[in-house]
Amino acid sequence: MMKTYGHIIIGCGAAGLSLAYHLSNAGFPGGSILLIDREDKIGNNHAWGYWSKSPQPFDTIAKRSFKKIGTNIPGQQTVFDLKHYQYHVLHRTDFEAYVKNHLSQFKEVNWLTAEIENISEEKDHAIVQTSNGNFQSEYVFSSLYSEQEIVERSRLFIRQHIRSWVIQTPQSSFKPDAMMLLDFNMPQYNQMRYMSVIPESENRATIKFNIFSEKPPEKEEYDKGLTNYIHESLNIKDYTIEAQEWGIIPMTDHYFATRQGNRIIKIGIAGGCTKASSGYSFKRIQSHTIQLVQLLKDGWPPYADANSGPRFRLYDQILLNVMIRNAGAGAKIFSDLFSKNGPEKVFKFLDEDTLLTEDIGIISSIQSFPFLRSLVTLAGNEVNPLLMVKNARSKDPKQNSTDNLD
Repeated sequence: MMKTYGHIIIGCGAAGLSLAYHLSNAGFPGGSILLIDREDKIGNNHAWGYWSKSPQPFDTIAKRSFKKIGTNIPGQQTVFDLKHYQYHVLHRTDFEAYVKNHLSQFKEVNWLTAEIENISEEKDHAIVQTSNGNFQSEYVFSSLYSEQEIVERSRLFIRQHIRSWVIQTPQSSFKPDAMMLLDFNMPQYNQMRYMSVIPESENRATIKFNIFSEKPPEKEEYDKGLTNYIHESLNIKDYTIEAQEWGIIPMTDHYFATRQGNRIIKIGIAGGCTKASSGYSFKRIQSHTIQLVQLLKDGWPPYADANSGPRFRLYDQILLNVMIRNAGAGAKIFSDLFSKNGPEKVFKFLDEDTLLTEDIGIISSIQSFPFLRSLVTLAGNEVNPLLMVKNARSKDPKQNSTDNLD
């Protein structure tokens, strides 16, 4: 006989652990939970960044929080003082340790290390078959997605490749109260490329190299780019590399189905929580998982759409179209956004909290022919966000895949 839980969570990344955390704070509506992941180790301690103007669930464990952020384009470096927002940097290992420690006090929480073999549903429950047994629950919340399927279904698709070095210097080299968010002062090679500098102290910082491209650059290219930036832009010659981090974020206009049938609910990247034009997802994951928990608590099915609405999907498609067809213009577009509007307006825009009148003002500040051409092309129905939503909702996913766990 299969063991039964209230809910099963597949994937113990940002989305799965956040959902478990919020379920615990709500008193576990639906009963006990089982968290399943392939392994109980993290090989890459990458960090999540997010901005907020109100307290977020994990602010207290953020590695760093900033009220000053910088941008840099050739000939114009600017440091902005944030009045209403803060920019937070949260390390995955800190997040995981905090949430697991929090969950350890509850008898309702169960853990399993196993491969997912199949997920199916019956009328009133879902069934998860694993390499370590079969289980059933009222709902299954899954972080699984297939990048190949996303690529096949996308009209616009690109990857954000990230490689970072954590460096230590013997001398004071950084200003701990300010981070460099976007430094475009480097060759773009018909891609969008920028560096970020996240200081932990006067002599320790994370240097992050971001490249938007279909295929990942060779490790040697990353290393050369990071070395040149540290030597030439930061004027640091003496340093040691304490740690290295990496990551890949799929950026797509694909509309993610929020559920498969009635009992299998998608979360994280699989549920549409990644902002298509920026790659940010952590804060959107919090909003989505809190919403799912509230629905369960109120006695409703946990059906909540994390995808952007049609208006903001169109904006994302415009920017993605530029990154793919004329990626070298991406630096100019984002530079215009920040320099002509200030970061707080841009953050509000990327959070999708702006009114249409505000959007018009922000978009009109971008003086870029590739951006305007992309706008005209998409407005001419080459890509129709309303039609894409309709088509995605009318199709069942091909099948579950274990290609990726968020």
